[in-house]
Amino acid sequence: MTLLSVTDLKIDAGELSLVDGIRLNVDPGEVVALVGESGSGKSLTALSIMGLLGDGLALKSGSIKFDGVDLTQLSLADLRAYRGDDLAMIFQEPVSSLNPLLPVGEQVAESLITHGHASPSKAFLEAIEMLRRVGIPQPEYRATQLPTELSGGMCQRVMIAAALISKPRLLIADEPTTALDVTIQAQILELMGDLASDFGTAVLLITHDMGVVAELADRVYVMYGGRLVEEGPVEEIFAAPRHPYTRMLLQTIPRMDEPPKAELFAIKGNVPSPSDWPEGCRFRTRCDRATAACICTPKIDEKKHSVACFNPEEY
Repeated sequence: MTLLSVTDLKIDAGELSLVDGIRLNVDPGEVVALVGESGSGKSLTALSIMGLLGDGLALKSGSIKFDGVDLTQLSLADLRAYRGDDLAMIFQEPVSSLNPLLPVGEQVAESLITHGHASPSKAFLEAIEMLRRVGIPQPEYRATQLPTELSGGMCQRVMIAAALISKPRLLIADEPTTALDVTIQAQILELMGDLASDFGTAVLLITHDMGVVAELADRVYVMYGGRLVEEGPVEEIFAAPRHPYTRMLLQTIPRMDEPPKAELFAIKGNVPSPSDWPEGCRFRTRCDRATAACICTPKIDEKKHSVACFNPEEY
């Protein structure tokens, strides 16, 4: 049974369309990656699932069903009962997401106490152990420190520990390994993979790091300009990307089996701001396969490996 089902999600800021008709599903124990450049709408999609859209942003339409319950129809109090317990999120900006006046051990333990899973003393001990598992040295001492006394990378690990400690049914991880060295990154990815395989946790991984996607994900959704452009099993996406944008994203990955290049591949141009979205396919102004047909908006097909493109890659 699908644990998370997002259908026709639309998010606006006034007259501007930021996310337009996104759909995605995540099953228990599955790791699903949501990828795309900055400005594609990935983080907004994640925040909408948690009910944390900021001021000026509006969920215009769509449903977000968690285990059959439409989260968009819940009161704030009912939604809070899910957060930190069944639903947890690793935020992209760890320093600003932590309470600067509260020791980090107490912040990691908070969800266990709030949802009645442990006494304060037992929760604090579990928090110390989780800090150890995410690679924080001297966790007993670090647990007593404030976020302002820790480095950015260490605050990132504190956020990860806080999200993982309750063994959530759904973990949303927004760029979880940013600012972490390679060793700690591997440790965190292993922890997330263990949650999925051992406890059946569904993971929605938001990232622009296609190497992380290849290592951890089962399926991939590709976003561009607030829209879904491709979806499929990770093996098929990497072996035979159908959308030109997906193919270009994969071309940006350095490959050890190819001779060194003078310079790495980069997609020309930048993701336009929402006020400058091109008419029709929003990638057409950067696409090397664009034709006159792309002035219209392509619809994503309903296949196992689906694409929204008038001129998809052929293999």
